[in-house]
Amino acid sequence: MTHLHHGNCGCLPRLSRRGLIGAGFASAMVAAFPALAAGKNYEAMLVNCIDPRFTTSSFAYMAGRGFKDSYSQFVIAGGPIAVVADTFKDWRKTFWDNLDITVKLHNIRRVVGVTHRDCGAAAVAYGDRIMSDFGFETEKHTEALRAFRAEIGKRHPTLAVDTGIMSLDGAVTVVT
Repeated sequence: MTHLHHGNCGCLPRLSRRGLIGAGFASAMVAAFPALAAGKNYEAMLVNCIDPRFTTSSFAYMAGRGFKDSYSQFVIAGGPIAVVADTFKDWRKTFWDNLDITVKLHNIRRVVGVTHRDCGAAAVAYGDRIMSDFGFETEKHTEALRAFRAEIGKRHPTLAVDTGIMSLDGAVTVVT
């Protein structure tokens, strides 16, 4: 005779609705992850700062450029400044290793480097004057972004590189 399991039979531990949903979600993620990440082509990698004031604006900027759900992100204090400023030279290897694997796994074609106004990491790298002198701030961000673009060009000459400085209101000034 075949035993039919039911909620009160006692043969199996009871699974709550939350447990069932969790098990279903976990199963879906295990099944989906390889299809979502490895071997898929994505458009870009965004490199930006850890400052929480800019997370929503950074997402909106990338989505507005048509990159929604088609870019990876590398977030580090100072963003592109951290990749080129001597103050943060110990962090460079991590960035370059991450970019290499992003190119291999996601087949990206572009790097988008965005710094932002009123950046504490920029002050660490270039001095406090950057926080009070708009012209100096613009000059240092522009220099850093151009150096960032040049370094990527040396290591990954096939990648396009877009750079810009984000204002506190989320507007981005393109740096060429």
